[in-house]
Amino acid sequence: MSARTLLLLSALAIFCSSLPLGWTARAQDDEEEEATPAETVPAEPTGPPMASGRTEVTAVVGTRGMTFELHSHAQVFIPSGLPTGAGRSITFAEVRTRVDNATVAPGFNRLGAVMSFNGALNATRNPVVISIRLPSNPVRDDRRVVLAMEQPSICREGLPPLEGAGGLCSGWELLDARYGEGERRLSASMTTPGGHRLMFGWVPRTSE
Repeated sequence: MSARTLLLLSALAIFCSSLPLGWTARAQDDEEEEATPAETVPAEPTGPPMASGRTEVTAVVGTRGMTFELHSHAQVFIPSGLPTGAGRSITFAEVRTRVDNATVAPGFNRLGAVMSFNGALNATRNPVVISIRLPSNPVRDDRRVVLAMEQPSICREGLPPLEGAGGLCSGWELLDARYGEGERRLSASMTTPGGHRLMFGWVPRTSE
């Protein structure tokens, strides 16, 4: 090694030893920070949460809304922003009670199971949507496909009493239903779900 090279190395060693200790430590920390990947901030949850059950599901519904689903793929979608307060316990279920089709509407034919939904909500601004899985389209020119929604009604001959309705009887409101070919689902929108039984079906067009 030449004398000139030795002289340069000696000068470099003297320069490095004269650097402040804090500066070298800071430089090392900066290198470590650059090598450490930035922390990932968890994404905010989007859309209403889901609650599922076999034939019945209960969940506390808040301002984020909720999607209920049963084993039969029957669903109730409660959108966000409805007036539920701090949280309301709501149940969606299939029920085994027998309903006389004649008490629903003349010529009524049920499609799917009888269900119950006790969420009496004001959904006029953003409707609650109920749907069931149906393999084939029930819509025909001579049919009106509907959701029958039970509600309290003035008692008259042939109407059964409605439990918990203060002496009123069981009446039914028919809401128009729609069929989605892609998802093969029959659905209907409810702006004022009454909190009682629900079932899809159809009535002859001549009965309107």
